[in-house]
Amino acid sequence: MKPVLAFAGRTVGYLREVRAELRKVTWPTFEDLRKSTIVIIIFVIIIGILIGIMDFIFSKLLIDVLGRAFG
Repeated sequence: MKPVLAFAGRTVGYLREVRAELRKVTWPTFEDLRKSTIVIIIFVIIIGILIGIMDFIFSKLLIDVLGRAFG
């Protein structure tokens, strides 16, 4: 029975520490969150476009090289 009580005590202590830490957090305002989300979405779109362009170029180069080697 003692290990169960020790586990329960540690769990309660942990949850109290989590609650205390969450009170220290400075949460962003809705406006800050919206602006950050827009920046991230734009960044992801730009990176996606760049990766798509690189994929297209490398696939054309690879097809050309393999076409010359085996054609």
